[in-house]
Amino acid sequence: MDVVAPFEISVEDPKPDLRELHFSFTKDFQEMTLDQRIEALRAYVESLIKQAETLVDAESQRGIITVIQITEQILPHIQSASLPLQEVLIVEIGSAAEGSSLDELLGKELLN
Repeated sequence: MDVVAPFEISVEDPKPDLRELHFSFTKDFQEMTLDQRIEALRAYVESLIKQAETLVDAESQRGIITVIQITEQILPHIQSASLPLQEVLIVEIGSAAEGSSLDELLGKELLN
């Protein structure tokens, strides 16, 4: 079974010392019931963990682990229905995340 990402992720660099991840929930995810959303997020995290385990490139692993950690932080807000799904969720990750790992992952569509 293919696991579909519950959101689209883009990387933005609004300032030289600031990197942001923008999470936009897909229309399909927004139309799910609460239980379906919770299951979709859990399945997504599980699929990312499996992908991370198969990667030998440390940069790619770090990118996937970052998305896993953020997704795990989103889950309680989905469970409580306190997160507006039509809004773009912006996560500032700072300049320490510079480099190509997230850009390459997003380009390869490993996260989507």
